[in-house]
Amino acid sequence: METVKRELQAQEGVKVRVKSSREWDFVDDQTPLHVASRHGQTAVAELLVQHGANLEARDGLLQQTPLHIATKQGHTATSEVLIRFGADIMAQDKLQQTPLHVAANWDYTGTSELLIYSGADLMAGDKLQQTPLHLAAHKGHAKTSQLLIRCGANVNAKDKYQRTSLHLAAAEGHLGICGLLIQSGANVMARDVEQKTPLHLAAVRGRTEIAELLLQSGADIMAKDEEQQTPLHRAARWGHSGTSELLIRNKADVIAKDEKQNTPLHLAAYQGHSETCRLLIHSEANVMAKNWERETPLHLAATRGHTEICIHLIRSGADVMVKNKDGKTPLDFSPDQETWHYWKSLYKQARKDVQDKIYRELLQKSGGVKVNRCKVFLCGKERTGKSTLRNALTQGLFAGFPELLTETDHHEPTPGVDIGTFNVPGVGEVSMWDFAGQSEYGVTHSMLMDAENTIFIVMYDITDDIETQQEQVRYWLKFIKSCRSTGQPDVILVASHGDKVELSTGEGQAFNILELMKAEFKDHLHISDDVLLMDCRKSRTPQMDHLKSLLVRIKSDLLEHQHEIPKLCGEITKRLPIWCKSKTSPKFPVMMWPDYLEAVKEIDPLVNEDFLEKSTGFLHSLGEVLFICPGTCDPIIILKPNWLSQDILGTMMAPENFPIALQRTSEGCITKAEMLRVFQDAADVDLLITLLKEVLLCHSYDGQTFIVPGLLTQTMPPEKWQPTNEPNVIYFGKQVQCACSTDMFSPGFFPRVQTCFMREMVKRPLMWRDGIKCEDTNVEGLIKLSEDGRCLNICVRSAEGDRKQCSKMLQHLENIIVHMLDEYSPGTGTVEKVLSARALKEHREDFYSYGKVDISKGTARGGTVIHPILGFTEQVNDLLCGEVKVDPLIMHRVKLVDCLRHIHSIVDHLLTHNILNLDESDVIRAERTPQGRARMLLDIIIAKGAQEVFMSILRKVHPQAADILE
Repeated sequence: METVKRELQAQEGVKVRVKSSREWDFVDDQTPLHVASRHGQTAVAELLVQHGANLEARDGLLQQTPLHIATKQGHTATSEVLIRFGADIMAQDKLQQTPLHVAANWDYTGTSELLIYSGADLMAGDKLQQTPLHLAAHKGHAKTSQLLIRCGANVNAKDKYQRTSLHLAAAEGHLGICGLLIQSGANVMARDVEQKTPLHLAAVRGRTEIAELLLQSGADIMAKDEEQQTPLHRAARWGHSGTSELLIRNKADVIAKDEKQNTPLHLAAYQGHSETCRLLIHSEANVMAKNWERETPLHLAATRGHTEICIHLIRSGADVMVKNKDGKTPLDFSPDQETWHYWKSLYKQARKDVQDKIYRELLQKSGGVKVNRCKVFLCGKERTGKSTLRNALTQGLFAGFPELLTETDHHEPTPGVDIGTFNVPGVGEVSMWDFAGQSEYGVTHSMLMDAENTIFIVMYDITDDIETQQEQVRYWLKFIKSCRSTGQPDVILVASHGDKVELSTGEGQAFNILELMKAEFKDHLHISDDVLLMDCRKSRTPQMDHLKSLLVRIKSDLLEHQHEIPKLCGEITKRLPIWCKSKTSPKFPVMMWPDYLEAVKEIDPLVNEDFLEKSTGFLHSLGEVLFICPGTCDPIIILKPNWLSQDILGTMMAPENFPIALQRTSEGCITKAEMLRVFQDAADVDLLITLLKEVLLCHSYDGQTFIVPGLLTQTMPPEKWQPTNEPNVIYFGKQVQCACSTDMFSPGFFPRVQTCFMREMVKRPLMWRDGIKCEDTNVEGLIKLSEDGRCLNICVRSAEGDRKQCSKMLQHLENIIVHMLDEYSPGTGTVEKVLSARALKEHREDFYSYGKVDISKGTARGGTVIHPILGFTEQVNDLLCGEVKVDPLIMHRVKLVDCLRHIHSIVDHLLTHNILNLDESDVIRAERTPQGRARMLLDIIIAKGAQEVFMSILRKVHPQAADILE
């Protein structure tokens, strides 16, 4: 101090007002008085002022006066000197903060008291219109806050964002300050500019103790902000399970909806907060709630790839098949086909568990009865004697007399499926289903090939050559397996026409067939060990007795594990003839689920829908009704099974050599006039057409001509998929193969895929028996079934090189195929492969593919794969059109976090552009380290998909960071 004094006395012209330079070695463009004030050199400051130092000089950083600097450091004595010499206590810096703001912000209570008693304005607002109390409360400075309140600060003063001191203290977690403010009259229901209360902000930041204090002080737990979100919405959105639990315990509404109709569970699922989702679900949140996009929480979790949450939602009853407004199901967003199948199987099991629980509970109340009936399915190619065997089984004594047996080989083919209930002598009551053996009926058989409570009798002609016998039996066993996703159906193999071969020869052949099929299908079907070589015309033979004993044993095993049938089923059965006349058209004995439900409510007004669905399944298993669940619409109930299985489908799919068959146009279509001609006596044709379309058997573009894919005979002409000369053309593809020798695609699968394409594609696709070609914008798609029917090739190409549109179409095609597989061929094991893009581009005769293991290994060894057959090398990235450019914010995340040390101005710009809201701004700023703030900022920007705006702001505010991204 003495040195400064001597210097000032010795050099009359010393520049005490000069700002820092190299020779002064000061910082921040400050005057000597700033420096003296910063270090609390009171005497030096006084001396400088006495020698003319400017009390109102501004530094270069924040445009602060020496008094600002002194108060920032808590130098009360220095501040007193500056004030005494006339420093402006209301001077505002760059942030429009007065010295009292600064002192309060840094918790210098003594300095604050000096300023107040010197006339500082307690209600002065800074750039954000925040008072000193706002700053003290925000920082959690208890003593300074007490001083300001004691001296008259308004506890309910609002800043630029209409936030009170209580808002800020609640957000920052200062429990003591919140208590002080509330005791001093702070309004716990004050609203900020976004209509948020302090409780909203406490919920946003997970301040559980403060939330509890606010609730105890009268805060409204159901208060809604401008987005109509409650505090529970906010807590759930940020994953604060503890705060959410407190709110729920205090009666927060877990199914409340915001302006976009999102519930708290929607928000937690979207953000990936697994623990919070579990809490909400446990607290009876609605897993099937829909927002304004008709999205459920499962949709949102699936779109963000939150697999754990998806699994929990599905297990809790979320529907994987519900569609949003764009027609997308949660399954459409599954990351891969394995996940798709896993989610679907979880859903089926969860739904079954729920239905079984409801069924058991209601059955205890309503009572049930045991039914001594099962289904017997007769399968095999035409002329194997299925109908003859059925007659022999059911006719009893007279069928056994030789003189009654015809010597002719007259054959009357069965149209469709002949369904009837019979009392089989020695076996009891069975529902017998005789499936026509013509291949044309395979499309419709798959609708009815339900193996629940069923015994399959697979028949083959022992007079055929060995290879044909094996081929026919294997086909039907594969067919049965393809239609059954769980369990092992019971199968009996019967060799017919046993009267036409030597007994020992025939039995030897039958034994070999049996052993071969048991070995092949041992993991999938329960095939009886008994060798049955029969003359199906005779009912009183040892072989027939043997067959009946088998049926009795298997039936007994099935019924032992069968549920009791509700008494409701008996009441419905009694009403079926009445409903055929009063509830439906005589020519259309069909009820859609809503009408059926209303009809049953006439019997039981309180019937539970899940209970009814289970009960109707029993009626189906008894053959009383056909209960069809297409997967594309509500269930359909056919009150007269044979009306659909024989009168309609039997005629519609009949081969041309049948007595009654639909005549087709040269393009393979059926006209409405032809349907009227054939079905006018059997059905209401308009209603019938609607039914056939619902079960995906046909489609029409004009209402007059109907395409029935199952009846198409033409194979795809090679000229329909030819090379293109476009230089930028790109190809991509996937392949779905049957997994093993026991697998096949159900005959109903590919025709349903074709119908689905006709329904969903904007442009009409081309259609053949073994292929589909479609177009969308600048992309072409081809789905081609292999010649043996065991492999489905899916390829897309864009002449313009549009990778994004190729990816979009390929994903859409895959989704349709996977869905149809699950619905119409659920037991088919498949393997997914990636088609060779080069082979596709070269239009080779066959399709060539890579396994997933090949792709993974290729990715690991530099991104290339070598085709094992063709020998050429391809880039993995050229095979996977789904590969998109990596987000630069993700790619350069580490460098950005290191570079973005000061993010406050960036956040301000993002607030101005409405990219961030105040909640998000608070969460970012609350991080304790610069790196933490940068990481949180990047996470939120990526989640919002606001990279483009963010990068434009960086170019203006932080060019160095922008350079990293570019």
